[in-house]
Amino acid sequence: MHMMDIVQNSIRAGASNVEITFIENKTDSSLTFSVKDNGTGMTEETVRKISDPFFTSRTTRKVGLGVPFLKMTCEQTGGSLTIQSELNKGTEITAVYRTDHPDCLPLGDLAGYLVLLLIANPKMDIKFTYRLGDEKFEISARELGENEIDDLNSAGMSAAVKEYINENLKELFLVRKTESYLC
Repeated sequence: MHMMDIVQNSIRAGASNVEITFIENKTDSSLTFSVKDNGTGMTEETVRKISDPFFTSRTTRKVGLGVPFLKMTCEQTGGSLTIQSELNKGTEITAVYRTDHPDCLPLGDLAGYLVLLLIANPKMDIKFTYRLGDEKFEISARELGENEIDDLNSAGMSAAVKEYINENLKELFLVRKTESYLC
């Protein structure tokens, strides 16, 4: 769900390109999750405040829990959160998790969340990469469009894309260390 929440921030910031990256390092038992966008970016002051749950730029509510919750979940595994942003250039949020820590959360339904993001944002170029050691899986809205897969609102097409993503991730996960708490 962190992926969905952070990408929603990119959408609210007017991004047209979003890169979602997971890098699982078997050597040091870490998972680096990042979302990089070309949205409006943030001031240095906003970047300093963004991990405070009582700060939000939204006017519909008085709390912002997405980034603070992401920070909490990665830090409880011994990881860290960094935010790099520049006004009118975009933002990159990077969370590092220790995958050998029992507080490391399951990955969840990455394929399902990704398909939902693609369906809800047809004009946005979303690129997803999952790297595990020397192996990687990539998919992007642009690539889908080039292959004339552009009607993800159709139940059959969205199910087929979700299955494609799941099969590729499942194959990639075969090289995962057994000590990993990710699933």
